[in-house]
Amino acid sequence: MADPTKCSYAPPGEYMKDHCLVHHDGWWHLFNISGTAGYYHGYNGNEETFAWSISRDLVEWEFRGHVLHASQWPGFFDQHEVWAPFCIRGPDGFYMFYTGIIHPHRPMEYRRLGHDHPWVHAGHRETQGLARSTDLTDWVKVCDREDGLGIPGRDSHVVRDEEGERWLLYSTLGSRKAHVAESSELVRWRPLGVCAEFPALSPDQPGLPPASRDLGQHLNVAESLTVMRHPLTGRWVMIGNWQYILSDDPCRFRPEDARMHDFEFEGRLMDWGFAGEMIEHEGRWYRSGAVGRRDHWRLAFSEVEWVGDGAFGLVRPSAAVPNASG
Repeated sequence: MADPTKCSYAPPGEYMKDHCLVHHDGWWHLFNISGTAGYYHGYNGNEETFAWSISRDLVEWEFRGHVLHASQWPGFFDQHEVWAPFCIRGPDGFYMFYTGIIHPHRPMEYRRLGHDHPWVHAGHRETQGLARSTDLTDWVKVCDREDGLGIPGRDSHVVRDEEGERWLLYSTLGSRKAHVAESSELVRWRPLGVCAEFPALSPDQPGLPPASRDLGQHLNVAESLTVMRHPLTGRWVMIGNWQYILSDDPCRFRPEDARMHDFEFEGRLMDWGFAGEMIEHEGRWYRSGAVGRRDHWRLAFSEVEWVGDGAFGLVRPSAAVPNASG
């Protein structure tokens, strides 16, 4: 049996960043923001489509191409970029939630300034959108061209709330807040408002793995959220890159309940990357993540084990992450 912790993958010539994983017909399908390795996302030509790859075992990947592109139409909610795909199987096919970006200040740039490139926020807008497919290859956008789903923010995550007989869509506002919306059928959504605000973290926060200090993410602690039922307790857990919050209400996660993940493994602080997803594969749980040098990130998996009074702990760190101690 292949060991997913041996994975270190990015599509040819690209970096790995926000991503999602879907299992279908014996294959894992990986969708991720497509960016040219070594280049900042603020350049034109970057993060304007999603890369698509497939694997049987989460270790060896085959790059299949690009799907779901920015519209490049003035006034459309996804005119310039598409970010953070999140795909689920719905009652009648597959649903791809994503962030549409309007960002008019992405000038032609010959220098490779990376994250030293000036960020001009004027006119920047982030809105949630939706596309559908029956086969995970041919995607059709099914939301309003100007307003998307009418839900602000970025980094969609959708989960089924069986008790409430509804779907819940979470998105990130700014750097610390999470927004939630509800739907009965995945296409039309009703915003419910802010449901969480994480405490701020600093790069020298005790307990943070050293690699997290050079992500270029400015410790945006509410980015790339996963919300799910805890497999051991049934409570709701909101999982961020570095913190998590447990709650009995999927629409209210109290900041005072936020706790840091335990990154320690055999006396060392180990990184599992950012923009992670929680997946179960062949009876084991893994936390995916983007790891490595900034703008050269690669996909990695760390095996984890759920903890009843918390979130999870490391069982086997990713081989793609060098050993590090704080």
